[in-house]
Amino acid sequence: MKITDIHIYGYGKLTDFSLSDIQSFQVIYGENEAGKSTIMSFIHSILFGFPTKLQSELRYEPKDGAKYGGRLTAFFPGAGKAVIERVKGKAAGDVSVVLADGTRGGEELLSELLHHVDKSLFQSIFSFNIHGLQNINQMKGEDLGRYLFSAGSLGTDQLVTAENALQKELENRFKPNGKKPSLNVKLKQLKQLHQELKKAEQQNEQYWTLLHEKETLEKKITRMHDDQQHIQQELLRLKEWQEIFPLIAEERELKREREQFKDISFPADGLAMIEKLESLIHPLEARKTSLEARIGTLEKELEKNKPDHALLEKEPQINAAVEGIPLLEKLRQEESELSLKLANLSEEILILHEKLHLQTDERQLEAIDTSVFMKEKVNKAQMRHSRLLTKKQELDERFNEEKSALEDIESKMDGLKEQILTEAERAAIKEKLSLSADRHLLEKELQDTKERLLFLHKAEEIERKNSSEKRKQEKAQLFIFGILFAALSGWGLWSQTWVLAFAGLIGIAFCGFMVYKKQQGENDNFIKDEIRALAEKESLLMDKLKQPDIQHAAKLEAQLKRDSELQSQFLQYKFQLGLANEKYEKVIASFEKWEKEYADLDKEMIGLGNLLFLSVEISKSHLPEAFGLIEQLKALYREKNYVMERKAAAARGVKEKLIHFHSLKELLEEQQGSVQEVSYLLRKRLKEETEKHIKLAERKTKLYELKDEYSTVLAELGHFKKEYGQRLALAGTETAEEYREKGIAAQKLARLDEQIKQIAKQINMHSFSQDEIDQYMNVENPLLAIRALSEELNKLHDSIPTLQSSLAEVKYEIQLLEEGGTYAELLHKFALLKAEFEEEAREWAKYAAAKDILEKTISSFKNERLPKMLDKAEEYLSYLTNGNYVRIYPKEEGNGFLIESKEGPTFEAKELSQATAEQIYVSLRLALAMTIYGKHPFPIIIDDSFVNFDHVRTGKIISLLKNLPDRQILFFTCHKHLLSYFQQEQIKSVMKEKLPVQL
Repeated sequence: MKITDIHIYGYGKLTDFSLSDIQSFQVIYGENEAGKSTIMSFIHSILFGFPTKLQSELRYEPKDGAKYGGRLTAFFPGAGKAVIERVKGKAAGDVSVVLADGTRGGEELLSELLHHVDKSLFQSIFSFNIHGLQNINQMKGEDLGRYLFSAGSLGTDQLVTAENALQKELENRFKPNGKKPSLNVKLKQLKQLHQELKKAEQQNEQYWTLLHEKETLEKKITRMHDDQQHIQQELLRLKEWQEIFPLIAEERELKREREQFKDISFPADGLAMIEKLESLIHPLEARKTSLEARIGTLEKELEKNKPDHALLEKEPQINAAVEGIPLLEKLRQEESELSLKLANLSEEILILHEKLHLQTDERQLEAIDTSVFMKEKVNKAQMRHSRLLTKKQELDERFNEEKSALEDIESKMDGLKEQILTEAERAAIKEKLSLSADRHLLEKELQDTKERLLFLHKAEEIERKNSSEKRKQEKAQLFIFGILFAALSGWGLWSQTWVLAFAGLIGIAFCGFMVYKKQQGENDNFIKDEIRALAEKESLLMDKLKQPDIQHAAKLEAQLKRDSELQSQFLQYKFQLGLANEKYEKVIASFEKWEKEYADLDKEMIGLGNLLFLSVEISKSHLPEAFGLIEQLKALYREKNYVMERKAAAARGVKEKLIHFHSLKELLEEQQGSVQEVSYLLRKRLKEETEKHIKLAERKTKLYELKDEYSTVLAELGHFKKEYGQRLALAGTETAEEYREKGIAAQKLARLDEQIKQIAKQINMHSFSQDEIDQYMNVENPLLAIRALSEELNKLHDSIPTLQSSLAEVKYEIQLLEEGGTYAELLHKFALLKAEFEEEAREWAKYAAAKDILEKTISSFKNERLPKMLDKAEEYLSYLTNGNYVRIYPKEEGNGFLIESKEGPTFEAKELSQATAEQIYVSLRLALAMTIYGKHPFPIIIDDSFVNFDHVRTGKIISLLKNLPDRQILFFTCHKHLLSYFQQEQIKSVMKEKLPVQL
């Protein structure tokens, strides 16, 4: 995969930003905060999606309202060129991919192009920055080895993080000799509970008997409480039944009364509906009479007023003629203006003929080729003419410059010839210098002596400071020992233990002797003797160098060196003279080539002038201007012909309008007058007839509406009368009086139904179902049943306290046995604690299994995939360290690496310098990308990862990156001194608040 173009619509601080023509090894340079990290993050976001708001990564949403997103153009092996665009949309953005063959797709197609590699794997393997090296700077000891192993395996420190996390979780739960971990604490508690549980087993038999008795009493009391509650509920139900019994009796009485009206059939709203129909029929009959009178009046008015239909049929012609009067005037004015314009065009044509000196008629002029192809030829010829004139001026300037440079070099060479020594003079000087060759040896010996003196002076100062501090420490120690020995001697004298007293005196004498010996040893200093000897030697060497012969030799040597410099300078000028002669000859050759091109151009321009019927002088000097005038002349001829055609068309239009107007005069009684007068009369007559026609249409519409309304009234009146008869028939009556009597009986039936409904509502407000009502109907006297249940409830109330007293005595006996904790309680605690211990043990086992799987995975990686990667990493490391370290191999136990030097010894990562550890990290990362992940040819993106290297290591790593096969490198840096390692076409500069500039 190779990225060729980047276009950012809006991402972070970058808006409408582009990088094009990206090379296989591309350096992107910019100062801090210029946007390098933003571009790197943009590449990740376009390929793998924008970071979501829940992630810790920066989203780089633009603050200025620009469109969020952009596009990448990249080349994929097997798929060709692809344009990937991602803009703001769903969580990770909306992506579209367009391939070179027109194939379009989204996330699925992009995932296929990227071989289903996710963002974290891409950043771990192919994109790394200075933070990876900073992790190395912060690690010490075994952590460094494990980190390098994890970086070589996955590209990041995930293995280190995972292993440390698992080990920490295991230690938080259990340690073999630990006290604070939770499993250790629970294990200790289980042992204590087990001992207490054995003591409680002795009292277990009596305890269980009491528990059984307690359980029997509790069940009996519970059963009596349940009976008591059941009787209380039954009492409440009987009392409620006592309340609703009268309502049920009343409901049954009303239902018996309703049976008398069961054969009555009458509509629910019969009386109201019959009265409503009568109130609708009477107004409709009155309205019918009124409409019949109005319809007769309108039909008489229609007969009186009828318009002139012959005149109305000519309305379009009359309106067209009236509205055409302004057009008639306009045509007359246009005819006059076109005549004047025709005269002006004839005069302009005559002027252009005079300018061009053309003796051609209109037919010949039209045949002249003025196409865009001829115009392009003319313009190209004129451009070549201007370019040749400019070129001649440049050649004149170059001729003067080269001639001046040639003369200047010759002048400088003449000056140097006078200063350069002859071969004889140089030989004589060299012979003299051979006689004083010992001067260099003396100077070298003097320099060595001075360096040795400087070293000894520093050593003397350091020795003096160290001796002073050492003497102080030794005196302090001897003084303390002296005090101790004095105390020992004093104790021996006081306790009359003469051995201790004698030993103390010997110790004091020994301390005094050591102090004296140290003072004597201070006077022995061989460094001062060495300094004095070297100072004498320095003085002697300086005296020898001041001798006249040696001083004269130095002057001769300087003279010889000066002459060598002048000869070198002379050779440079000689080389420059040859180059200047070549440039001078090239200018002369360019003059000859120019003259030939100019002659060919003259012939071409004369040929073009002949095609345009132009003279030779005009063809050579004013060809483009003449071509433009010919185009104007042809355009004027065309315009003249067009004006003549328009003038004739205007005359025809005036004639047609007048003929049409005379044909309309026949519709008027008075046919005399001008066009405007006739137009006014026609318009007035047409308006009067139109008004009559409109009023006629209005009366017809009104008549139609009245007849329609009359039909509606008849229909409604018939409908209501029919419904009136249907209502009487539905009730089974023939007259309105019978209908009303039957309606009153129906109302009484409705009142009975309403009373039954209200009583049913009151019954339903109670909680009795219909089945319960049928059941309680057998209770003829609810009051007697309530008294019997109350007596039974009192008996239960008296029996419960006796049983509760017996239960209290049993509980007291149990309590006496439970003073130290009963066996059941201890057994419960033991089982609960054991369950907690087993649960935590299972959690510990999960982490232990995970760690075991991780270790097996690492072991499998070591045996299968790691050797190939390490071979390539060793190759890179050997190159980066100039062969100082040649092998990398994993430790047999653990996750670290061992590094073998060219001398043979092996080192752990913690034993190497920080710079070497960083080189190992880079070698592993590059080897990982080129071997294990070599089937994914993604670009390697580097963001200032080598700023801590010196110039030697930097040169090595950049050379290594340049030689990586089939792999694009994107190198971001803010350090200007690194640009010297690259060619200008490999560098693109990103400036603050500016577009990229090609260096």
